[in-house]
Order: sequence, then structure tokens, then C-alpha cells
Amino acid sequence: MIRRWGRYAALAYPLRVQLPFTVAWAAGLTALFASVTGAVDHWRPGPGLAVTTVTLVVDMLLMRALDDIRDQDYDRAHHPERPLPAGVVRERDLVALAVVGGALLLLLNAGRGVVALALLAQFAYTAAVIAADRLAGWPDGEQLALHLAVNLPIQTLISLYVYTGFLRAEHGHPTVSGLLAVVSATLGGLCLELGRKATRNPRPGERTYVTVLGPSGTSLTALGCAVAAAGLALAILRPWDPGAPGHGAGWLVLAPCALPALAAARFAGGSLTWPAALTRSYVPVMYASFLAVGWISKGGPA
Repeated sequence: MIRRWGRYAALAYPLRVQLPFTVAWAAGLTALFASVTGAVDHWRPGPGLAVTTVTLVVDMLLMRALDDIRDQDYDRAHHPERPLPAGVVRERDLVALAVVGGALLLLLNAGRGVVALALLAQFAYTAAVIAADRLAGWPDGEQLALHLAVNLPIQTLISLYVYTGFLRAEHGHPTVSGLLAVVSATLGGLCLELGRKATRNPRPGERTYVTVLGPSGTSLTALGCAVAAAGLALAILRPWDPGAPGHGAGWLVLAPCALPALAAARFAGGSLTWPAALTRSYVPVMYASFLAVGWISKGGPA
């Protein structure tokens, strides 16, 4: 089974793509929390962030496995090359991976108090979503808007896990600015979700938001999510305010919007899809901008 897990991870979760994404998520979002937390005078990555980062890397692999279980009927018809329908792994292999991996992550976080509870909450919600799908067929795969509404909280809960890790390391308490930073991260992820499925020529039976919003609507909504994510980050950083921690440096969060803007422009110009490189790069670049702001604004010596 371990060998099958390895083959599955190599195919479904290539580290050259996933590692930069998850490391940027953990470090960049933590840096944004530090930037908007007045009680933090200086910030440096610490052991707690290392645990958070390892957890995110493994957690996203587990989420990928659970997604493949849920989507296996659809993938069998439309993506037979995926590891599960191709026979590289069996459903019980992925169930075992999720159970064992989840248990190890909870053990890794066991001494972190509320941080472990935040991780457990994310696991519990995800398990409920999978159970509803596998046992009751809800939501129906064709109800894309409802599907998105049900799935999106998983990403928000992962970002909340990162937030609790930051609060524990800094001995802090939740703030409105910190929670809005979580919303900003969620909007950035929503841009990726919509942008990667923007297409002018959906295949018969393909699940794409184009069937709900239309090609232009999907593209513009994805771009709007990126703009909203940057706007919300600006609102909590207040780079125009000399008294704000993000003074000056906070404007950097606008730069990542160039990627989805260029992708949307190419799509409007006749491209059949959003260019893959621009689409996939946006979220890591967004988190990199958060990291840069945090380093500039709160990265001074203790």
C-alpha cells in the first residue's frame, strides 16, 4: 500500500507544484497576520510556523486524495488518466491515506492546544462533506454553485488553522484584521478555482463554471476575486497611513493582480482558456507579496 501511496502522490500531488504553493500559503499568510497585528513589533519565522507548513503540505495531499474519491465517477468518464480510475490506487488506499495522514497530523499538532482543535475542525468539516456526497449524493455534481459554496469553507478553515498557529506563537488573540486576512486569502483561492476552469469550449458533460456564468462571466468573476483579495488586504494594511504597520510596503499586495488581469485579457482576446502558467502562479505570488510586506514592515531585529 505504501508503494501505491507513493505512486499516487507522484502523479496527483507533484511537489514541484504543490510545495511552493503550500509553503507560500503558510509563510505568506502568517506574515500578513504579523503585518496587521499591532501587538507584534517584529516577526521572524519560528518553529511553530515550521510545524504549520509541514501540516499544510501533508493536509493538501489528503484533501487531494479525498477529492479524488469524491470525483471518481466523474473522472472515470472525463479524466480516465487520473490515478484512481486508471487503477494506480484503489479507493480503500486513499481512505487509508486520509485516515493515517490525518492521525499523524493531529499527533504532530497535539501539543498546540487550540491550533490542533482548528485542524480537527477542518478534518471534521471535510469528512462531513465527503460523507454527504458518498452516502446521499449531495450536493449533486451538476449544482456547481452549491458545490463551490460547500467546498470553499475547507480552504477558509485551513487558513484559520494558520491563523491559530500565528496567534499561539505570538500569544495573541483574534482580531477583525486577522479574520479579514483569512477572507482575503479565501478570495485569492477562489480566483484560482474559477480561473483554472475558464474555457470557451467546454467538453460535453464537463463541470465548469462557464455553464453557470458564461465564459466572460467566469473570467471577470475570477479577476474580480483577485481584485477583491488585494483590496481587502490593502484595507487592513492601510499603506497610505503613516501610522499603519504596512505603510508604504502594503502597496505590494496589488502587484499579483497583474497575473489574473493578463490572463483575463488574453481570454478576452480569444484564448480558449486562461493561460495555465499565469493562473497557477497567481496564488503563490499573492502569498509572496504578503510575505514581502510582513518582512519589510515587521521583519526588524528583536
